[in-house]
Amino acid sequence: MKYFILPFAGLLLFSCGGNSDQSSAGNYADITISMDTVVVDSGDEILMAGTSSNLKINNAGSKLFFWDVQSFQLELIDLESLTLDEKKSFERDGPNGVGRYPYDIHLINDEQLAFNNFTQSIILAKMDGEVIRNLRLNEEWLKADLDEGESLTPLAFSEDGQLMYCGINNFFSKSNSNIVVVDLEQEQRQIITLEAFQKRENFRVTFSKSNGEYMEVYADVPKLEVIAYKDQLIFWCDAFNAIYRYDPQSAELTLHEINNSLFPNEKSGTYSNEPGTIEEMQEMTKKLKEEILFSKLFWDDSNNVFYRFASFNLPTVGDEKVKSKVFISIIDENFEVIGEQEISEMINRAPEALFVKDGLIYSYLNVDDELGFIRMKIN
Repeated sequence: MKYFILPFAGLLLFSCGGNSDQSSAGNYADITISMDTVVVDSGDEILMAGTSSNLKINNAGSKLFFWDVQSFQLELIDLESLTLDEKKSFERDGPNGVGRYPYDIHLINDEQLAFNNFTQSIILAKMDGEVIRNLRLNEEWLKADLDEGESLTPLAFSEDGQLMYCGINNFFSKSNSNIVVVDLEQEQRQIITLEAFQKRENFRVTFSKSNGEYMEVYADVPKLEVIAYKDQLIFWCDAFNAIYRYDPQSAELTLHEINNSLFPNEKSGTYSNEPGTIEEMQEMTKKLKEEILFSKLFWDDSNNVFYRFASFNLPTVGDEKVKSKVFISIIDENFEVIGEQEISEMINRAPEALFVKDGLIYSYLNVDDELGFIRMKIN
């Protein structure tokens, strides 16, 4: 195992205001943050996982997965030893083909995964390469009630592989913030309405132009994602501090307003959804990045708290290098903020945080094209 200590690593003390009643999840009135860096030992193998932060972690938090579409291999990294475990090869064509260009994967469980294809298909397969199902997202039963131009985008699967949770994409017009729950066995679907997230549309910027035989589309839309939390799901958007908690067993949906004092709790500017030129779009995209942006919530089962990062860019002039304000929040199980602190002096942009393990927040780091992690510990 290889360890490197960052130049800024060390023990840093912050005064962090919070609720005085913090006995359920520890006292974060004053916190210390320490950071170091580790690098995965790939042995004699070339590890392509170091080239991208698009990494997936299994439910047990023991393995990390990276899909390398160039080699058609799935890389498995052991998080206990920080070593490359193995590489699994998949086929492009034939009865066990996972598609010509499967650009992304979803982990269903330790035995199954799903491949996203640009051809509007999802291919479910076993870890040994056997294809279970090829699902066309434009099938009539899946498209029911979608508007023209809308399509489904898989976000997550239930651990038994029976349910698929999808967002609704529309690159050409108004954004749709509902979630479609697809029962793959019964071939039925239901809608989860996320009313508070419909204002994502206020921050959608889309520019399109005809280029001969095809249409070029440039879109900047607030992210809408889902994460698993114990036996429930959390729907979150990077434009708002609020989240939705969903119980799949009871279908209960609860909106939780998370309130911070150090930064705004949502974006608030006014933007044109459809600028007239690409230059106008670039200017609006720049302004959007100067408004608050939220990460997903990271559950720490060692301390029974969530961590969440927030950031915004500072205005620049000309070719001036972009600088950011970066914050971390500690949030309890009731989604109350029990600690918050600006950490811009430690890091100048929001970390590409991936997961929490043994009380440490792991963020992606490319170390000379090897896979590394910045590890942050909150005390």
